[in-house]
Amino acid sequence: MRITGLAILAPLLLASTAPAPRYAVVHGWPILPEGRVLGPCSGVAVNSRDEVFVLHRGNRGTDAKALALVQEPVVEVFDAGTGKLLREWGKGLFVVPHGISIGPDDHVWITDTGSNQVFEFTRGGELLRTFGEHGVAGADAAHFDRPTDVAPLPGGSFYVADGYGNSRVMKFAADGKLLFQWGTRGAGPGQFAIPHALAVDAGRRVYVADRANDRVQLFDAKGRYLTEWKSPAIGRPFGLALLPGNRIAILDGGANPDKVPDHDGVTIADLDGREIAHFGRIGNQDGQFWIAHDIAADRAGNLYVVDIAGQRVQKFMRK
Repeated sequence: MRITGLAILAPLLLASTAPAPRYAVVHGWPILPEGRVLGPCSGVAVNSRDEVFVLHRGNRGTDAKALALVQEPVVEVFDAGTGKLLREWGKGLFVVPHGISIGPDDHVWITDTGSNQVFEFTRGGELLRTFGEHGVAGADAAHFDRPTDVAPLPGGSFYVADGYGNSRVMKFAADGKLLFQWGTRGAGPGQFAIPHALAVDAGRRVYVADRANDRVQLFDAKGRYLTEWKSPAIGRPFGLALLPGNRIAILDGGANPDKVPDHDGVTIADLDGREIAHFGRIGNQDGQFWIAHDIAADRAGNLYVVDIAGQRVQKFMRK
């Protein structure tokens, strides 16, 4: 099985010879306090201390339009090994929290599609910087329109996927100055229909989950188009997670007609685009997904997946 692309991938027609990884759901992970139920879970990330950050929406739901702030903690931090809840924060800060990412310095980046803003925090939840104007959508250097994800880089620069409204990817310097951007709405090379998630590999290639176009697009560090991956296995990509051994996990959240997904799952691929494993399907049992929305990996290559409709996070141990 192989993801189709352009001529750059044409010679790679054989299946990957690398051993296919296997993943098993970890039952009983995480451990929530008695009576605690997470809201719709939209983001997940893992820091250098193997702390798993889960972003959810509390009682806000999935499609809030109001600018009222969620008055409960929406960031839950779990120990990757034990699943114990270590701390929580984020009360009164977000309208519709969407994506969460962690940089090389362990700073936490969160996008808010309700307020049209991007935030940078310490791992303990201290607000460091805010980008964008609360409640104001725009397409200039100082505004976003429902931004979806951030990819922080060594040295402090970062990419922002912007997002539901603008269909662009922006790169900022460490001081927050916009360096350049690319993308317009469409289905051609370098165009987007909801750039939903970002990943940047060691070679500085930028991977964009182009959700509504049912593909992953690849760009160089300057935003120049390289190729795309598209196949029935990757379906509609919602999330991306780079893995040890030059691999990537691609999360399919389904097409969600009327909020019921028609497919869900995870594809593991080499960074040349060859698919080597796939697991998961629709459902609300352990190991299944119900509008899977984001994926993250720890240093050992274990995976963490969050659901919007399932309102949960699941851990998948690499075997």
